Amino acid sequence: MIYFYYSLLAVISYFVGNLNFGRVFGKLNHKDVTKSGSGNPGTLNTWRACGFWPGVFTFVCDMLKGVVVCLSAYFIFKYNGGNSEIAIYVAGFSVVLGHIFPVVFRFKGGKGIATSVGVFLVANWWVTLIAFAVMLICMLFVKYASIFTIGFVIVMSIVEICLCNPANWVNYILISAILTVVLISHRSNIYRLFTGKENKTELWAMVKGIFKKKDKTN
Repeated sequence: MIYFYYSLLAVISYFVGNLNFGRVFGKLNHKDVTKSGSGNPGTLNTWRACGFWPGVFTFVCDMLKGVVVCLSAYFIFKYNGGNSEIAIYVAGFSVVLGHIFPVVFRFKGGKGIATSVGVFLVANWWVTLIAFAVMLICMLFVKYASIFTIGFVIVMSIVEICLCNPANWVNYILISAILTVVLISHRSNIYRLFTGKENKTELWAMVKGIFKKKDKTN
């Protein structure tokens, strides 16, 4: 019976992952983010297409998808006779998979970084916050943001595998699966990095541009 509940959790989490807030905030700003810039309905492309706040809201909402399903899984299984640690990663992998390959959008979704942050926050919040802060600082000063978004998921996956209870060996598979689908979603970035053709992300310039706009309005 417990396997039925894990399966139900996976299905629900997958469809929660199908919610794409880049598309939502794009429409609210009368833009189709899938037809702007890189075409990826994620944080940075939404920021480029619609502005700073739509980009921030996209990141926060996509992250909350991971937080909500994993926290819900943790408490439901903890107090109803299941394994809460396994439940976190069942929900986590499923929500990330749903975000990257959403059936409602013909399997064309985001790249899973924000949602993965939400999953890892529930699993080990303090490690995630440190890794995320380092990633952000590095992204401000290096022009290739994809290096650090990919690096963040790789580092967090390794850390999570090291911290997992060995008795819950299935978590090793689920964490590796999260890493695998995120790497698949970044396959074009990885190819361009190795060939020297990766698009530059001037994150610091984008941040400075926000303050310049404020100065002009004032």
